[in-house]
Amino acid sequence: MQSVNNQINGMGNNEQFFGKGTVLPQMKQGMMFSPSMNATRMLPQQAQQQAQLLQGLDNNNAGLQNSYLLKQKMDVVNNAFGQQQQQQQQQQQQQQQQQQGKMAIPNNGQISMMMQNSMSGNIPQNNGIPQQVQVQFPLPVQQQQQQQQQNIPNNRDTILPNSSHTPISSPAHLLIRDVWQSNVNFEFAIIRKMIEQYKVVSISTEFVGTIARPIGNFRSKTDYHYQTMRSNVDLLTPIQIGLSLSDLQGNKPDNFPSTWQFNFHFDVTKETVNSESLELLKKSGVILERHQQNGVDFDEFTQLMMDSGLLLNDEVIWISYHAAYDYGFLINRLMNASMPNNKEDFEWWVQKYIPMSYDLNLINKLVHEVTQQHPHPPPPHLLQNQQQQQQYTLELLADELGIPIFPLFSSAAGQSLLALLAYTQLGKLSMYKLRNGTDFSYYRNMIYGITQE
Repeated sequence: MQSVNNQINGMGNNEQFFGKGTVLPQMKQGMMFSPSMNATRMLPQQAQQQAQLLQGLDNNNAGLQNSYLLKQKMDVVNNAFGQQQQQQQQQQQQQQQQQQGKMAIPNNGQISMMMQNSMSGNIPQNNGIPQQVQVQFPLPVQQQQQQQQQNIPNNRDTILPNSSHTPISSPAHLLIRDVWQSNVNFEFAIIRKMIEQYKVVSISTEFVGTIARPIGNFRSKTDYHYQTMRSNVDLLTPIQIGLSLSDLQGNKPDNFPSTWQFNFHFDVTKETVNSESLELLKKSGVILERHQQNGVDFDEFTQLMMDSGLLLNDEVIWISYHAAYDYGFLINRLMNASMPNNKEDFEWWVQKYIPMSYDLNLINKLVHEVTQQHPHPPPPHLLQNQQQQQQYTLELLADELGIPIFPLFSSAAGQSLLALLAYTQLGKLSMYKLRNGTDFSYYRNMIYGITQE
């Protein structure tokens, strides 16, 4: 395998490697951004869609008013009709109870007659015991509509049966602690105490996006993905890392936060960043001046991670969504050297520091691929277009699992919290089989794009 050349080289599509302290031109093709930066990029489109929606509402205002008045009238009629039916049902139930009270206790003559009939073999069809009669009453219009909606099959494929239960049971679960250089030691002291009980940790990393592409020949697609990740991890410095803790059942402490956002030292004059990423970072709420002045030193962060009990611990389960970069930045500093030349060595280092992990991106993609299998697949060119349009995001997975989406989930810490909530819901699948027939534990220690595509 040819190693990656990280020097300045001419590349396809007018791409080029740059050194530290260089602001790159806008690169819209082949870029990968973090969730918060992607959310910022979608703001202009969302504003345009909202304006079109408001304009449509204004045009149909008269129709909406008429529909609203009609609904009010129908509600009054349905309520009155429902009360009338309730009274009728109560009267009929009282009559049935009175009849049962009279007929349930036969007299002596009836008892002797029944005994004689049974001895002679002539058993009447009705022995004086009233048969249970089922009476169907007409339902109000609203109830009929509700039943019709319940009887309509749901065409949307869901991953988890009965996934309407929301794993957020306390407001403290949504609290996030901002960590800077001034309080990093204090917060890690809390983590060291919590890890004795809360042994599931999720991670999400915020960085400026992929700006480098490897050149050369590659053994496979997964090898190319690893070399791309390796090139960017060696060049870049993460801006934020989010961590969130829970126990094995998904429970979190109710009285204090269990999610942290570590803000790292980041000097835009010395780091490699392109102009588009720089603007997106500012729009997403990242204050670069504060990161430059009060940011946590990343080397100190990795040392505190080593002393926290989160690493080199067989009892701790690590959760991530698209774990390659999350683990890549961490392993790079833990090794105190450049990234390994091949992905097999990288997997060995990950297995050493993080013995048990799950990449929810891999699980989400595989489950959806099995769900969308069709006996008559489309032509290859249409299939390729469909695959390019499909984006399996963490928000999509959370929505299918019944987890409400809050604005805080767009940050690095919010993404780690959302991944942890999704893992809690997916963990219930251990009682079932995934749609492709495999168990949840089958995907342990697999990394999307690196171990398996």
